[in-house]
Amino acid sequence: MALFGITLRYVWFAVPMGGFMIGKFLDDQETLRMTNFRDKSSLYGGLVEDGEKPTWP
Repeated sequence: MALFGITLRYVWFAVPMGGFMIGKFLDDQETLRMTNFRDKSSLYGGLVEDGEKPTWP
């Protein structure tokens, strides 16, 4: 039985894929946020010259 064209088979696919996509989006946003602090930590940061490759990607 389908409600507005949405079948149970679609739900079994869409719910896990939707959760995966939301999780990937949040993880990408956290990575983007953390790159603002790259090489600025007293413990892990070093003296990085302008144009030099960062210590972690």
